[in-house]
Amino acid sequence: MTTRQLAVLLVLGATWGASFLFIKVLVDSNMAPTGVSAGRSALGTLTLLPLAWHARDQFPRDLRTWAALALLGFFNFAFPWTLFPIAAKHSPSGASSVVNALQPIWSTIFALVLLKADRMSGARMAGLLLGFGGVFILMGQDMLNADRAGMIAILLMAAATGCYALSNVCISRWLKHVKPLPLAASQITFCALYLMPVALFTGAYSEMNVSAGPIASLLLLGGVGSGVAIVAFTWLLKEAGPVRSAVVTYLMPPVGVFLGWLVLDEVVGWNLILGLVFIISGVALVQQVPLSSLWRRVATLTWRTAAEPAD
Repeated sequence: MTTRQLAVLLVLGATWGASFLFIKVLVDSNMAPTGVSAGRSALGTLTLLPLAWHARDQFPRDLRTWAALALLGFFNFAFPWTLFPIAAKHSPSGASSVVNALQPIWSTIFALVLLKADRMSGARMAGLLLGFGGVFILMGQDMLNADRAGMIAILLMAAATGCYALSNVCISRWLKHVKPLPLAASQITFCALYLMPVALFTGAYSEMNVSAGPIASLLLLGGVGSGVAIVAFTWLLKEAGPVRSAVVTYLMPPVGVFLGWLVLDEVVGWNLILGLVFIISGVALVQQVPLSSLWRRVATLTWRTAAEPAD
């Protein structure tokens, strides 16, 4: 990677790794889950609108494509973005960042079924078992606030990452003709249109503790994480390619766990660390990344992110 590409990768890892911290802060401030998902999608839409207007000639014209984008706006954004805040009520933010790393594993399963992709090798099968084994390890009692509620929270987050993966596979199968910016902006706009009326009608913000922390968290989660970061990742995907860009998947969980410990005093128990190792190792095997060099690279990237000076 060039210096610029590496810088963008590190910022993306830090931004999306911190998003689970922001969700936890908002939920703890008594914002309803639909308020979190509606707020971030609305701010993301506002951030992307100027870019979308500039690229308006790239947007599709046929109704079938718009119908598919509308459907993806629900399953790729509205539904999973609401599941994560629901789960955050009963699990630490670090756990959310770890479970989120399951997405490539889900993608492999759906790609095998829908895209008739590469055949399942022994290493990939081991990766699937490691990844989902990590989910069960995360259900350990030491980490969760309540046994049953905590387990359900982990399963909800796993389902949310499945929605991401299924949506991405569907995009690869049926929406290759849509440019990246229209693809992202359209889905997030539909997400905001779905969620904001629900949030306002149900009083999702009525009991919110309005203070600097929650407001800053919502602005960063929505405007940066759900807006600017998506554009930055689109650029990185084009410049560095999908393989190098996928490194962000490995960077987010360590950042999320570290920030949960640093900011929210979350306990980093044995099951969180072991679950992290299982899931990321499983993702590596599924993506055919050598385990011998994976953890050294993750540690290096995490250290560079933590040491990155503020602008």
